[in-house]
Amino acid sequence: MTALRIGARAVATHHDGQDLAAHLSPRPYLHPVTTLEGSVLTETGPEDHRHHYGVSNAVVEVNGHMFWGGASYVHPTGYEMLTNHGRQVPRSADLTDHRITQTLEWLGSDGSHVLTEDREITADLLPERSAWALRWRSTLHADGGDLELGSPATRGRVGAGYGGLFWRLSSASIPTTATTADGGPPLGSTSPWLLLTQARETGPVALLLAQPREQVLPWFVRTQGYVGAGPAVAWDAPRTVAAGTSLDLHLWALLVDGDLSPESARTHYDLLEQLR
Repeated sequence: MTALRIGARAVATHHDGQDLAAHLSPRPYLHPVTTLEGSVLTETGPEDHRHHYGVSNAVVEVNGHMFWGGASYVHPTGYEMLTNHGRQVPRSADLTDHRITQTLEWLGSDGSHVLTEDREITADLLPERSAWALRWRSTLHADGGDLELGSPATRGRVGAGYGGLFWRLSSASIPTTATTADGGPPLGSTSPWLLLTQARETGPVALLLAQPREQVLPWFVRTQGYVGAGPAVAWDAPRTVAAGTSLDLHLWALLVDGDLSPESARTHYDLLEQLR
């Protein structure tokens, strides 16, 4: 384990995930990820979804191999536990207090090479002292042939296009509101940012999730049943990455002690863009 730090405070702990059971699709993840005052904004292995692990790159399906963990959607009968789980194996890493850079190999359920990923995760303090920014970029290289990325939606479950960079926040017992830049419905929105605000006993906390304007994927977001969100890489149709090319995935986050208005979210989104 290693930790990203803002000053002396550890704000995100990195695990290589290699000790996870095979049916959880072992992968590196961040947990706990906290605000500067210590409010935890991630959850791992919850009872409702044992395969959710903090912040991770959890594409549901690549060339038939499962990298999300848990059961697979089989149309039209529903979810079944299959023996199709792959794993992400770190091959090299450079870990510092402010940056994690890794090269990972994605292995299929049969141990075969599926793809290579280059990953960079950074932590930065914003001028507003009550907030810090986490930025995650993953580049998936189709170095073993064409890649087809899928989700339950691409197999027939409408609205279940989840998979990709995913942030599991909390159980549904904490009241949470989700707001987009245009004020529209969050699920499937192509807003550049998504604001999740939670009313906690210790006071409100806000998590601003964002993507680059020129590369926005539809948001998968849940606030009922559990709280989690992320850009959906295969929202309603399979995504193909041709052999010899690559796909960039981005997730930015601003972690705030206190409330954040939509107007302030717009301002902070501009600050996140400036960090690139």
